Amino acid sequence: MFMLFSFTVPNFLSVSNLENVFRISSILTLAALGQAIVIILAGVEFSIGSAVALCSIVTVFSVQSQNVPVAFAAGFATVLAIGAVNGTLVAFARLPPFLATLGMLILVHGIASVAVGGLPIEAPVSEAFYWMGRAHVLGVPVPIWFAATGCILHFVILSKSKMGREFYLVGTNEHAADLAGISVRKTKFLGYVLAAGFVGVSGLILTSRVASGQPNLIPNLPFEAISACAVGGISLVGGKGTTVQVLIGVLIISFLNNAIVLLNFPAAYQLAALGGVIVIAVLIQNGASGLNGRFTLGLHIPGSKEKGQTQ
Repeated sequence: MFMLFSFTVPNFLSVSNLENVFRISSILTLAALGQAIVIILAGVEFSIGSAVALCSIVTVFSVQSQNVPVAFAAGFATVLAIGAVNGTLVAFARLPPFLATLGMLILVHGIASVAVGGLPIEAPVSEAFYWMGRAHVLGVPVPIWFAATGCILHFVILSKSKMGREFYLVGTNEHAADLAGISVRKTKFLGYVLAAGFVGVSGLILTSRVASGQPNLIPNLPFEAISACAVGGISLVGGKGTTVQVLIGVLIISFLNNAIVLLNFPAAYQLAALGGVIVIAVLIQNGASGLNGRFTLGLHIPGSKEKGQTQ
């Protein structure tokens, strides 16, 4: 896709455009990293868009009476609290993740709308407030640094830690995980809180960039995050998924959206193109799974001929 757009889309390869793509995609990257953890646990998180919106409102309200670090901490803590509620509903109350997080999406959106009367509130002019979303370090936008750090942390947690291995086992087979001595409820709860941590950072970056608190800040974020995971090849049934797959999905969606903008297509084309890519990605996943299954069914277990066993 990158090569195709390089030759067919004007200005796609310009340094300013690529920097803009990576800077904008950093928000989706962090949100998708969090969503991937929940999906690996065989769950889903629909409330992250509302959580980011409430994060922006709490941060802007707080910065009017507190310094910037305290305000950002308040916004981040708000998202963590929402993640903890989701984790409690899913892990301990045993509500289906779809219903629990969908209910939280509506509830948090309502709280955010009531808090500001449905209207955006502007943050005071402050270079410190703008730093996280607009500044550069060593010539690279700060949001890209945060996204890169998030990817490294995500990779270490999933592939190098005990908690990451427990995420995969719980997502694959809760009963087997329980028999292995893993606290399934605790693992699910920690997964939702950890996912909220990634989402919280993305919310702070976006709040810093737009310098306002908005109840409808980024309503499609949960669906774009799920789409990035699906397009990257992460199984939506749980138990599988890597950091690299998240990055692949995010880049595909980001390059596609950017090309549509540069070609001056209406915004509605982005949704149509994204939907088409998701359907194709899922079809490819199912086709690959079916092909793998046919090859597996054709294999004989060594020494099984006499027993009439096949795999």
